Amino acid sequence: MFNKFIPLVTSLVLFIGWEIMIFSPKYFFIIVAVLMVSLIILLLRLNKFDFKSKDFWLLATPTLLLALFTTLFLLFLNYSIVKHIVIIVIAVVNYYFITYLYYFLCRITRYTPLSLESSSSYFNIITYLFLGVVVYGLINLLNLKIWYLAILLIVVTFILTYQFFWINKIHERQNFLISVLVAILLVEFFWSISFLPVSHFISGLSLAIIYYILTNILLLHFLEKFDKKILRRYLSVGLICIFVILLSAQWL
Repeated sequence: MFNKFIPLVTSLVLFIGWEIMIFSPKYFFIIVAVLMVSLIILLLRLNKFDFKSKDFWLLATPTLLLALFTTLFLLFLNYSIVKHIVIIVIAVVNYYFITYLYYFLCRITRYTPLSLESSSSYFNIITYLFLGVVVYGLINLLNLKIWYLAILLIVVTFILTYQFFWINKIHERQNFLISVLVAILLVEFFWSISFLPVSHFISGLSLAIIYYILTNILLLHFLEKFDKKILRRYLSVGLICIFVILLSAQWL
């Protein structure tokens, strides 16, 4: 009976935790720990506390990583109103994602096909945007070494990419190899963008666009829906977006 309320409870926990963090930032580390532990326990309940299930962890990866990097991303926002908007939006989308997960794990007859696939894709892109802002923010504001952050980027890129191709039914061996390749390519782009004298928000957005283009082109290739026209469209739109973003950005 309680399981059907887990999406709502989880979203409320995230909302309240993030709001407390805004008004009491000194408790940041405690809040992060409480939020992540609470989220994991609530999601595990949907899976009858079967923590050995690889499929469950891959299904839960989008909401777990989005919650973690939303928490970190909030530290880099300067305006309170923007923080509150981000909190509300992410709490709401988490509610819908966990609802899809609840239907898939507990009430499969009510599950809408491809709900988790499509929502996972959006979650991963938002997570990657927040990840990019966080790593570049740590470089610009705290002057942390790029090598340390590159390791974090490689690990998170691999996990998100593996989950993305896994949920789209790509063969495991191909998935592993291509996820490693994407992680290596993205850390190269990360390194290159870090030399641009722009804000961490612009750098993070540029990196997220590159990640989106690369993963979707590769997915179309695996699904045998790839052709030169699609490649030109993705590359054109992506390059135009990055070009416009950099032109309109305030350079440091």
